[in-house]
Amino acid sequence: MADEEAIRRKRERLTIETHEYFWIVCPELTARWKEAMLRLPPSVLSDPVNELQGLELVTRRASLELGKAHAGGVDGAVPVGDLLDRALASMEHLREAADTMTRLLEELLKS
Repeated sequence: MADEEAIRRKRERLTIETHEYFWIVCPELTARWKEAMLRLPPSVLSDPVNELQGLELVTRRASLELGKAHAGGVDGAVPVGDLLDRALASMEHLREAADTMTRLLEELLKS
């Protein structure tokens, strides 16, 4: 029973994290990126482009882990709790990468 409750809480947390990332963080980051592309010269955008490539890799990893967690350990090879832990960790890493990108763009736009 305790395991089921822990899994329920992890699923709920993952749902919240995913919702916040895709409905709040992504639109804000997209808006800043668009503003940077329109306002800044191409020579200044090289650092954000490199950061964006890193964000893309982290996004792919998070997508993979979210897919596994969504499948929920159908084959039973990996416990559901472990899949959810991996997905939560990947979402945290994704959030950190997006925050880094956001800070970089804000600094460039202020200068």
